[in-house]
Amino acid sequence: MKLSKIIVTFAVATVLASCGGKEGDKNVETPNSNSEKIAEIQARVDSYAPVLIEADMSHLTEREKQLVAKLAEAGKVCDDIFWKQSCSDAIAVRDSLKTLNTPEAKIMLDLVNIYYGPYDKMHEYRRFVGNGAEKRPPVGGFYPNDMTKEEFEKYIAEHPEMKPAFESQYTVIVRDEKGGLKAIPYHEYYKPEVEKLAKLLDEAAELCDNPSLKKYLTLRATAIRTDEYFNSDWAWMDLKDNNIDVVIGPIENYEDALYNYKSAHEAVVMVKDVEATKELELFKKNIAKMQDNLPWDKKYHVAAQEGGTVLQMVNVAYFGGDCQKGTKTIAAALPNDPNVYEVKGGKKSMYKNMMEAKFDKIVKPIGEVLMAEDLRADIDRKTMISFVTLHEVAHNLGRGFVFNNKDLTVRKALKEKYSPIEELKADILSMYGHKTLFDLKLMDEKTIHKTTVTYIAGLFRSMRFGSEAAHGVGNFIQFNYLFENGASVKNDKGLYTYNKDTFFAKVGELAKIVLEIQAEGDYGKASDLVKKYGYNSDALKADFEKIKHVPSDLNARYDY
Repeated sequence: MKLSKIIVTFAVATVLASCGGKEGDKNVETPNSNSEKIAEIQARVDSYAPVLIEADMSHLTEREKQLVAKLAEAGKVCDDIFWKQSCSDAIAVRDSLKTLNTPEAKIMLDLVNIYYGPYDKMHEYRRFVGNGAEKRPPVGGFYPNDMTKEEFEKYIAEHPEMKPAFESQYTVIVRDEKGGLKAIPYHEYYKPEVEKLAKLLDEAAELCDNPSLKKYLTLRATAIRTDEYFNSDWAWMDLKDNNIDVVIGPIENYEDALYNYKSAHEAVVMVKDVEATKELELFKKNIAKMQDNLPWDKKYHVAAQEGGTVLQMVNVAYFGGDCQKGTKTIAAALPNDPNVYEVKGGKKSMYKNMMEAKFDKIVKPIGEVLMAEDLRADIDRKTMISFVTLHEVAHNLGRGFVFNNKDLTVRKALKEKYSPIEELKADILSMYGHKTLFDLKLMDEKTIHKTTVTYIAGLFRSMRFGSEAAHGVGNFIQFNYLFENGASVKNDKGLYTYNKDTFFAKVGELAKIVLEIQAEGDYGKASDLVKKYGYNSDALKADFEKIKHVPSDLNARYDY
């Protein structure tokens, strides 16, 4: 039975009415056995391991603790905005289920809350409750549901003066009174939430005793009100001596599956782990060497912006919005604006408490099932953290602008293929960066071995995100390419190991492919790579069946 038809009898009338549907619609089927369907939904909820994410704040002052609470309050406004961006009927379905005071409704609501709507991100974004499109519309909540790419592009061709507004990260495209298209800036479209969010950031600035953080929060409030983020991104890179950090506002573009243009709201409130941050210096000192060592045609080379690069280990105090949906983020490389990065560098934040929870509850259990028995002791928490760290560093390796076209960003050139290609690049260059450190005698053979073993187990964690998620596609490409080319292999027991003689040569080959696709801004080759390798095979489905008892991700709660 299609997941879009898994609708319990009690919910059909109420939920479908809120979604614009009715009983008897052709894509709705009342199940013969409600208990079986409810059990299936419950199993999906249970696949997210409940965990309370706590941040050590013992080193903070009382005012700093108040600041964390205020920032979390602001983050909840971003969460409210994101519900509108996830899909057009996310709030309607959620609120309809809330009115049904039954155990069955609660189970459905639990899954809706995990996914910020009625589409299951881990099952190809198929609908599991309510009447609507069988799969999540690629427009998300950013464009009219009935708008096509052809209509969008025709409008821009006929109205070239509107191209910047239509392709802006910070506009919502809607129907005008005549049924045409128009762009509305975020600060107008989300006006009540924007005013509340900006006010809370101003209040947070008043609680702030660190001058650089105070300046950033004030500028961020202005950015929220105007959709002009350059100055606040610049100030964010200038933070110093701050125990608290925050990412807040429209950040990533994953939710726009049509063009990857529109940014979704999220909030990450962070408390620095000062001692753990000191351990990241090895990576920071060698960014230029990693860039110089990239396996691509040297004509594409650009100098690494290493001077301003910030690496920090933090503990998450609050997640809201995009980063909380389904699979929880474990690190971030920001800001995304290449104009800021070229001058200031980037900030790579590793979410230590989130990574540790995912390793313990997901990566280690997966490896203990799928990896060769003699490798299981080498699945290592510390090397997972180092892999994630270099993943974030690698987001700023390669090129941000297309070769010989300073005005065209790689993001814009690759459109909706950018996110999976970029996540692929960051992963594969993390592994290649580890090999660079090994060749420089800055990493020993045991560490590189543990990193490789943990990486292979980690691919299965991320492939379970599904072929509709950027990280999932990127990991499918890596796994399928390396397996097809004999870098990772199965032993006679059907368990995974790797070919030590060829593994990093094949990593280099894939790195070259993706780096040069980005350098040329080659949308066609990006599409071909995704089509050839970014899929879930029958063999992988059998492996996933073996680890179905392992949590898919975290059902994270916070103290705020």
